[in-house]
Amino acid sequence: ARLLRPLKNPLIDVTPVGLVIGGGLSGMTAALELAKQGFEVHLVEKEKELGGHLRHIRYLLGSEDPQDRLKSIIKEVTENDKIHVYLNAEIANIEGYIGNFKTTLKHNGEQKEIKHGVVIVATGAVEYEPTEYMYGKDQRILTQHQLEEKLSKGEFNAKTVTMIQCVGARNEERPNCARICCASAVKNALKIKELSTETDVYILYKDVRTYGLLEDHYREAASKGVIFIRYDDENKPKVSLEDGNLKVAATDPVLNSEFQIQPDLIVLSAATIPNPDNKQIAQLLKVPLTKDGFFLEAHMKLRPVDFATDGVFLCGMAHSPKLIDESISQACGAAARA
Repeated sequence: ARLLRPLKNPLIDVTPVGLVIGGGLSGMTAALELAKQGFEVHLVEKEKELGGHLRHIRYLLGSEDPQDRLKSIIKEVTENDKIHVYLNAEIANIEGYIGNFKTTLKHNGEQKEIKHGVVIVATGAVEYEPTEYMYGKDQRILTQHQLEEKLSKGEFNAKTVTMIQCVGARNEERPNCARICCASAVKNALKIKELSTETDVYILYKDVRTYGLLEDHYREAASKGVIFIRYDDENKPKVSLEDGNLKVAATDPVLNSEFQIQPDLIVLSAATIPNPDNKQIAQLLKVPLTKDGFFLEAHMKLRPVDFATDGVFLCGMAHSPKLIDESISQACGAAARA
């Protein structure tokens, strides 16, 4: 035993710079948090502008205006001297290790090399494009995002609206809940009732999952006349087009009888699915994905924003579907860990 010698951790030079992949709300929040700590940050976004999905969210459950928040955070990011923003940019290659990464970007037709010490992955997620319920065959069949656009632009005009939940989610192909669908349906139903109290709104659901304080909004929607009707996988709603009229046939599990609705609009609450770029980013960073295609953290409880690969962190919907405030909280956590 007296011949043993202690192992010493080697000291290495560290590049005190961060790289954030993704310029949505989570990515911008993480970049700002790193910059506030005094570190230089490179923020890479593949689209032509910052904002991600927040650009398409017109209102929230509550009084806050999401577009005001978006403008505010974009202004903070673009005016911060420590944050370098690359739009229309792609990650071509990443090599190195914690403290000493080297990334090659494709930006404006040129390649640029960036040296940095940590990576934060904030690539977000995308909305599933339904193949069910005749979506794409009639302009009166929309997704919740498309309905929100109509409502915000004053283009809504319907006396009966039927919403169908869990489209492309909680099935054999995608067994997980999309988490935001119930909140989006309740949000849009309340907005419809605000704009047109006489409009009938039906929400056909498997389970209402307005978790936490969102339950208050669910109760508010029910009290304002929004009708919630449950269905199961054995008796899914059926959508048809007869003589130019949309029809939805469903089974009421309480009465155990089929009924029909003839809506002016059918709104599908589509699943949240992983960003198609996740696979390429995972291969470059040598980090794992879940079987669904989202990024897999090192430990659900102990290291929820870390990867098993040192120096690489994640936040937002790149990890899993979540609400805005959850994404912001996780982005702050990732920046703190980095």
